[in-house]
Amino acid sequence: MRKYKIIAAALCAAMIVTSATGCGTKKKSENTKVSSEVKNKTEEKTDCSSYVTLGDYSNIELKTKDIDSEVENQIKTNIKNTGKYNKVKKGKVKKGDILNIYYVGKINGKAFEGGSCTKKTNPSGYDLEIGSNSFIDGFEDALIGKEIGKKHDIKVTFPESYPQNEDLQGKPAIFTVTINFKEDYPELSDKFVTSNFKGFSEDYKDTAEDYTKYIRSGVIKSQAWSKVKETSKVKDKYPTTRVNSTKKKIKTSITSYLKQVGYSLEDYLKAQNTSEDDFNEQLETKAKEDVAQQLIYGAIAEKENITVSDEDYKKELKSYMKQYSCKDEKALKKLFSEQYGADVEDTIKEDILFNNVKDYIVKNVKES
Repeated sequence: MRKYKIIAAALCAAMIVTSATGCGTKKKSENTKVSSEVKNKTEEKTDCSSYVTLGDYSNIELKTKDIDSEVENQIKTNIKNTGKYNKVKKGKVKKGDILNIYYVGKINGKAFEGGSCTKKTNPSGYDLEIGSNSFIDGFEDALIGKEIGKKHDIKVTFPESYPQNEDLQGKPAIFTVTINFKEDYPELSDKFVTSNFKGFSEDYKDTAEDYTKYIRSGVIKSQAWSKVKETSKVKDKYPTTRVNSTKKKIKTSITSYLKQVGYSLEDYLKAQNTSEDDFNEQLETKAKEDVAQQLIYGAIAEKENITVSDEDYKKELKSYMKQYSCKDEKALKKLFSEQYGADVEDTIKEDILFNNVKDYIVKNVKES
């Protein structure tokens, strides 16, 4: 019934660690005896500039309307993520509405497995954003214009290719959908920020105006970086060690995530009708995309002598420990090693370096 997005979710979880490989010119150790840990880290260092042709990052032009549009979308998303809403039980469904629903799907008058969400099976109902394409094609569109607070029968046809349940492929179905209510979220205000986003940044006040400035700053960084990435090019040959290391981290993150939700990688690939070869091909593509980004910001860091200070590292380390509910650095290292296959110190330092590079290039942004 619902589209499966577990691999996509796992890839999102993996993104936090895939930059942690380190850029920089190789340096010989002054000591003749070097521990294997230090030696391995030294060997992983890469002269990023030799792999990249950088685009012009000295003059970046962004459109104000594009920035403002993305700011509005992000603020709306953040407000929705708080789960603070009023229940609206009247009116008609529009695209973009978030509905709370129950549903029962039937084929030839008989309910089928996985096609229902009822008050008995899920008392809180299911939250569906109309236009999110979370359900099979036609389901969400059929709800547009329907009365909120009422029960409706909608007709859909399962796609010809539906690996989640091959018995349903190409079959017409009728879903009886009860629209319990629409979730109506408030506008951003000083009171809402204080209640829900308090302390969002030590550099800003807990007001709607400053929260908007904070989000806008992040959007500009993101859009500026996208421009730099688009105009830069990684040469034909990628650093093999780095690509393999990144693949390992992504795969570890995915398998760890799947384990948490009760899947093995093999079982999930089988359910999705995806071969191991196809998965490995996707893994290679994703790893190269991530490595390309690492090489680009690494090359800028080398060229502009952008570094990471011990003070910044210690500050971010505390933030990571809080975010991942780890009592100390040792616990954080263990978590990252087991769940992400990554060294947490490398991850944090690369995260800081990436942000420092974005802080540098954003100074060259001009709005039009």
